[in-house]
Amino acid sequence: MRIAGVGIVVIAFGLQGCAGALVYGESRKVTGDVLAPAVALELPALAQEPATTCIIKGMTVVEVLQLPNSARAKDAAQMRALVREVAARPGVAECLTAAGPVAG
Repeated sequence: MRIAGVGIVVIAFGLQGCAGALVYGESRKVTGDVLAPAVALELPALAQEPATTCIIKGMTVVEVLQLPNSARAKDAAQMRALVREVAARPGVAECLTAAGPVAG
């Protein structure tokens, strides 16, 4: 599985111009879809969409590209742990604070 993930990264960055950006952009979208439920559970007081964006911004390129196809994505407890882990990274807390509270 690890070799496949590295291959995805090589393909994404080996593509020229818009094609590489398209692969990464689509991976971010799918990663956001996978992360959203865990973000809602771990950070219930924050607006979900901006909070999910903050978590994705805090992830490495490899994490973004690998997550949608990983076993981790299918395990709710692991996804929640990932959200907590990324939320603790430098700069992510500030982004989460700016995400604002759930509209009510």
